Amino acid sequence: MCGRFDDIMAKIIPLDEYRIRSLLRAGYNQWQKKYKEEFNLTTGLADLSPATLCQLAEPGEASTTSLCSMIIGFLGYGDSETFESLDSRLQNDILDIQMFMADQIRFEMMHRLGWLDSFSGSRYSFFKMVTAFEHVFELCRKNPPKLAKDHPRYDEYRILVDRDQQVFIRRMLPAALEMFKTLNRL
Repeated sequence: MCGRFDDIMAKIIPLDEYRIRSLLRAGYNQWQKKYKEEFNLTTGLADLSPATLCQLAEPGEASTTSLCSMIIGFLGYGDSETFESLDSRLQNDILDIQMFMADQIRFEMMHRLGWLDSFSGSRYSFFKMVTAFEHVFELCRKNPPKLAKDHPRYDEYRILVDRDQQVFIRRMLPAALEMFKTLNRL
């Protein structure tokens, strides 16, 4: 009996690994074509090239479509499934994840500029952000990004209450995107 259990377990573990590889392939299929980079299970925000980070940080349909295609693949709906073909409940779930990830991408850009000291999303892979969204979202919500103390506008930021501090940081995003493009010649 014990030998049979071991045989079953040996089959289960590779199946789980195969499932994860399939989800990664589906999620990153469009990204690898578009961004010409390698992505894997541990790829996170810090691993993105400046050009890819900038494209994903840019508000608009292109970045939204890229993020949604990755999310759809990671959630197991395949790499050929379109957002429009999914039911409305699932579309809403995907948009929640997409908006969260767009914020994290923009925070990474601000972090690289030296505008943010830290932010919680930097420690998670893209795969983890999607597949454990509710958990990661809650942790990031409890530990919002903080403006760097040496930022020229830190004194304005420091006197605000927590919620207003987050609004202050978000209002800086367009300027951060322009500065990031200029510094990286994008």
